[in-house]
Amino acid sequence: MNDSDSPLVRLMADDLAVAPPAGLEPLLDAIEMRCGQALRGIVLYGSCRRNADLGNGLVDLMAVVDSYRAVHGTGPTALFNAMLPPNVYYLEAGPASARLRCKYIIVSEASLARRTAGGLDAYFWARFTQPCRLVRSSGAETARRIAACRAAAARTFAREGLPLGNETLTARDFWIRSIRATYGCELRPEPPGAAEALIDRDPEFWGAVSARTLPALSGVDGLDDGRVRIGLGRFERARGRARWMLRKAWGRTCNVLRLLKAAGTFSNGIDYLVWKIERHSGVRIEPTERMRRHPRLAGLALLFRLWRTGALR
Repeated sequence: MNDSDSPLVRLMADDLAVAPPAGLEPLLDAIEMRCGQALRGIVLYGSCRRNADLGNGLVDLMAVVDSYRAVHGTGPTALFNAMLPPNVYYLEAGPASARLRCKYIIVSEASLARRTAGGLDAYFWARFTQPCRLVRSSGAETARRIAACRAAAARTFAREGLPLGNETLTARDFWIRSIRATYGCELRPEPPGAAEALIDRDPEFWGAVSARTLPALSGVDGLDDGRVRIGLGRFERARGRARWMLRKAWGRTCNVLRLLKAAGTFSNGIDYLVWKIERHSGVRIEPTERMRRHPRLAGLALLFRLWRTGALR
């Protein structure tokens, strides 16, 4: 049996195939026009995945493309996306009476495969283990590859979660502590209860992911009552804890760099950056016209100033 036939890949493929909320077409059409023939698929993720009233939220979409050059050309935008994917963009579409808004990322198939398979940066393997919907696809082969990337993300997430502690716990509690650990790598950790709420929205999905990942990991024993016992050796625990310490520092650095990129790729990017900074730190700064004219330089100076004052922890 090859990996495309594995139970985990089939689970992810079935999850991608669940019907999304109706009404996304204006956004999808606009992204397809932006990406052209390079577009391979569009994935819906985040909280709007289950929101019937899309007009009241900011939809999260991922555009999977053949290559960055095919979308961005040969300039610095393609280079930035290749070095630290994804580039983030803001889009509005649809009639004024039913305006839709989204934040969409552009990532190549190669980057998605590489970054869901492992690495210190949890951005991709933490997000795309979670339920998603494939809302536009160039064909069955694209759907299979995206499902395989999500299966790799789930294996990575499970493997990286083991060193967080030797204990006996339910699969639900395993994922809650793992998700909390990734929240700790953000500039602003999520509020208490966020990890529990995320898991409890899709308990059957997370139970199925657990059954297809945890028993295959070295150091995990399944118990008759449905719990798992984690028993890593001292060296494995120490190495894993060191990786999480590095991941926390690296994750926050990547967040800052991605914010700087977004300041240049968003329409009114400095306003977006200021909003994100306020959301992460509670500090409100009024952007000036000069900052709007030079968003990346202004963003760099702004983030440095906030870092020195301790606003970005």
